[in-house]
Amino acid sequence: MTVDELRRAFLTYFEDRGHRRIPSSSLVPHGDPTLLFTTAGMVQFKPYFMGLETPPAKRLTSIQRCFRTTDVEEVGDDNHLTLFEMLGNFSVGDYFKDEVIPWAWEFLTGVLGIEKDRLWATVFTDDDEAAQIWAAQGVPPERILRYTAAQGNWWGPPGETGPMGPCSEMHYDWGKTPGCAHCADDSCHPDVGCGRFLEIWNLVFMTYYREEDGSQTTLPAANIDTGAGLERVASVMQNVRAVYETDELRHVLAAAEVVTGRTYDPAENPEVARALRAITEHARALAFLVTDGVLPSNEGRGYVLRRLLRRAVYFGHRIGVREPFLERVVDAAIDYSLNTRPELAEQRDFIRRIARLEEARFQATLDRGLGLLDEVIAREQGTKRIPGRDMFVLYDTHGLPPELTLEVAQGLGFTVDREGFDAEMAAQRERSKGEESFAVEHDDRAIRYAAIEVHSDFVGYDALDARSTVAHIASGDVSVATLEAGAAGDIVLYATSCYPEGGGQVGDRGEIFAATGRFVVEDTQRYGETIVHSGRVVEGSVAVGAEVSVRVDEERRLDTARNHTGTHLLHAALRSTLGTHVRQAGSYVGPDRLRFDYTHPESPSEEELQSIQRLVNTKVRADIASATLELDYDEAISRGAIAFFEDRYTSRVRMVEYCESRGHGPGAHTDECYSRELCGGTHLQSTGQIGLLLIVSDSSIGAGMRRIEAVTGPSAERFVEDRNGLVNTLARRFRTPAAQIPDRIEALEDQLSSLTKRLEDLERRATASAADALADRAETIDGIRVLVTRVQVESADALRPMADRLCERLGSAFVTLIADVDGKPMLVCAATDDVVARGLSAVDVVKVAAGIVGGGGGGRPQLAQAGGRDAARIDEALAAALQAAKDRLAAR
Repeated sequence: MTVDELRRAFLTYFEDRGHRRIPSSSLVPHGDPTLLFTTAGMVQFKPYFMGLETPPAKRLTSIQRCFRTTDVEEVGDDNHLTLFEMLGNFSVGDYFKDEVIPWAWEFLTGVLGIEKDRLWATVFTDDDEAAQIWAAQGVPPERILRYTAAQGNWWGPPGETGPMGPCSEMHYDWGKTPGCAHCADDSCHPDVGCGRFLEIWNLVFMTYYREEDGSQTTLPAANIDTGAGLERVASVMQNVRAVYETDELRHVLAAAEVVTGRTYDPAENPEVARALRAITEHARALAFLVTDGVLPSNEGRGYVLRRLLRRAVYFGHRIGVREPFLERVVDAAIDYSLNTRPELAEQRDFIRRIARLEEARFQATLDRGLGLLDEVIAREQGTKRIPGRDMFVLYDTHGLPPELTLEVAQGLGFTVDREGFDAEMAAQRERSKGEESFAVEHDDRAIRYAAIEVHSDFVGYDALDARSTVAHIASGDVSVATLEAGAAGDIVLYATSCYPEGGGQVGDRGEIFAATGRFVVEDTQRYGETIVHSGRVVEGSVAVGAEVSVRVDEERRLDTARNHTGTHLLHAALRSTLGTHVRQAGSYVGPDRLRFDYTHPESPSEEELQSIQRLVNTKVRADIASATLELDYDEAISRGAIAFFEDRYTSRVRMVEYCESRGHGPGAHTDECYSRELCGGTHLQSTGQIGLLLIVSDSSIGAGMRRIEAVTGPSAERFVEDRNGLVNTLARRFRTPAAQIPDRIEALEDQLSSLTKRLEDLERRATASAADALADRAETIDGIRVLVTRVQVESADALRPMADRLCERLGSAFVTLIADVDGKPMLVCAATDDVVARGLSAVDVVKVAAGIVGGGGGGRPQLAQAGGRDAARIDEALAAALQAAKDRLAAR
C-alpha cells in the first residue's frame, strides 16, 4: 500500500462512520501567538474540545500536516521527522472508548491487514475500561501493558494549561532486536526502547483541563483525539524499518543521492545514509514551511526554518559536497508532494529561490565559523580541549553545527566539553520554553461566556439596525439582572447588527436602546458563539429580558469597510506585483487606517510600491461591484479563494469577490476576479466607495516579514492635505519652488558634510596635540611606558583616537584614560601587542576601574572601553587602574 493509498483508506473508513472530513490547517497555527507551529492534528479543534465554539460536526477526521522541533538533532536516524502527517479522527462529546478502540483495531487489522500478533496495546495505569475493551478485541493480556504518564500514557496538558487526559497507544512489533537482553529473555516491551517496537497509533481520552493554579477540572464533554503518524504506519505497511524508505520519501531521498553523488546504503555507510536522510527531511520541510508563509530569520518560526536549512547544508558538507545542491533536492520534494499540497507548484520558483539564497549565505557562514574554530583551537593548544561555551557560541551565533566542531576537534587530537555545551543548550531551551507549547493564552472571559450558552446571531451585513432581546448582562466578572445609569458592563443579545472584532477588523461601536434606558457600545467582541457588547449605560437602566433595538455608528462602520475592502485590493495588488508567494501574516482594519503584514524576503522598491498603489486605485476608479457568496469550503478554494490567516475552517464559508466583468448576475461564478477572499468582515458595495488608497509606509517587522500602513477615504484626503501643506511650508522656508526642494536639501546636505569634515579635522588635530602633551607624563615600568590619567574631551568618541595616538607615540605602551563627559565617567584602556603578550590586558584593567565608578564594559585585550555613573570616584578609579597594571606586570 502506497502512502497515498493509505491516506485515502483512512479518510474513507472514518467518513463511512459519520465523520466530516476537515482539510489540513496551516503549519502556522490559527490565532495562537504562543505556539510556533501546528504540532498535532487536534490543534485546530481545541476550541471545540473546550466548549468555546461549536464544531461543524461532532465527528471529524483529517490528515493534518504537523511540524515539531523537539527532536531535530535526531533527524537523520530511521524514524525522526520534523515535518510529518498525522491521521486523525475526533469526537467532540459524541463517541468514546467503546467505539474508538474497536474502530482502531478494525482499521489496523481489517482494512490494513496488519498481523494481530504484532500489535501491543498500552493503557494508563488505572484505565481498566480501556484494558477490557482491548481484551475484547482479542489482544492477549500479556500484550496489554499499563504505563504511567512518564511512560507516555497521559497526553497533555501541552503547556502550563490546556486539555489533557489518559491515552492508549498501539505499538507494532518488528521482532526481536539482536543484542537486546530483554528480547533475549522475552521480557522486552515498548518502553525498553531497543528499536523493536514502533508506536503507530494513539487514542487520547480527552476529558480534563489543567488550570493555571495546577488544579484539574472536567471538560464540558468527554472527547476523543486520535493521532497516528502517516509515515510510521506506511513503514509498517511497506515493511521497511525506516520511514525514509517509504515510497514518497524514498523518491526525494533518491534525488538527494543524485545531487550529492553519494549512495544510500545504511549497512555499508551509515554516516552517508544519515546525511542523506537529514537532507531529504529538511528539504521537504523547507518547501512546506515556506508555502505556509514562514521565511528564514533569526527568531521564532524563521529561526527554526533557517536552522533546518543550515543543518541540511552541513550534512552535505559532511559527506564532501562543496557545490550548491539543496535547491535541487527541494525541487524533488515539491514534485513528490504535489498530490497533497498542490499549492507547492505555484510557489515552486519562490521556494527554490529561498533555498538557493540561504544556502549561499550559509556557505559563507560555514567558512567563517570554521575560521573562528581555528582561532579557538590556536588559543586552546595548551589544554587540547574545546570549551563548551565556545562550542555553543559557534553553533548558536555563527551557525556552526556542534557535530562539525566535534569532527574537526577529534581530527586534531582535541576533546570537547560536551557537558558544558549541553548545559548551554539546556539554558537556551529554558529561555525559549514554550516553543513546542500548545497552550493558547487562557481567556477567562471566553470560558465564562461559553458557560452561559447563548448563541448570538450577527445580522449586520445588510443592515445597521436590529431588534433583539437582552440575554445576559455582566458587571465585571459578575452576572447581574440590571445595569443602572453610569454603570459599565457587558450586554449579550440574541441578535445584533454590531460586528464583533475578528479577521483583523475592529469591533463596532453604537448604541442599544431599551424602553427604560440607553447603553453606549464602546466595543464588540465574540467569545465562541457569544457576541458581547461592552460599554456603559448613559440613561435610565437596561435589564435582562428587555426588548431592545441596536444601532451601529454608521460613519465609523463605513470608514472601517473602506479600509477592509482596501485591504483585499492591496493583497491582490501585492501578489500581482511581487509574486504569489506573498501571504497575509496579520492585519488591522479600523476606521482610521489599515495595516497589512505580509511575507516577502526583501524591501519592495519605491517603483514597486508606486505600482502597487496605482493598481489598487485603478480598481477603485473602476468601481467594481462586490459579490458575497456562502458556499462549501472546498468549492470556495476550488474557485481560487484565498483564505486569510485568521480564518478557521467551517463547513460553510463566506467568500467576498470583486470581479471586473461579471456579465451575468452578481451571484454567478466567473473566473475573471481581481480579488477573491474568504472573509467574515464588512465590506463596501463597490470599490469606488473607497475614494482613494494611499500607502503611508512599508517597513520590515522581521526577516521575510513586512508591514504596509495605508489610509483610505477621508483619512487619505487629510493625508494628502497635510503632506501638501508640509511641502508648501518647506517651499516657503527654503525660498524655492516646491519642485526644487530636493535639490535645495541636497545642496544643504553637501554644505553640512563639508563643515562636518572640517570640524572632525580640527578635532583630530586637537586630540593629537593633547596626546602629544600627555605622552611626556608616561612612566616606565619594567620597560613598558604606562600612562594612567584623567583627560578633558568633548565626547567619549575622542577617547579612542587619543589612546591610539599615545600608543603610537610611546611604542611599547599601556594607556588608561578617564574623562568626565556630561557628568558620567567614560574610560578607555589600550595596550600594544607586546604588552598583551606579557600578560597585561586592557579588558582586565578597564573592568577594575569601571567597577569603582559604578559601571561596566569590555572589549579586546588590546582595546577596551567602559562607562560609569559616579564621576566623583574618577581619581580612585585611576589609582586602581594603575595598581592593577603594576600588579599584572609584576605577576609575570
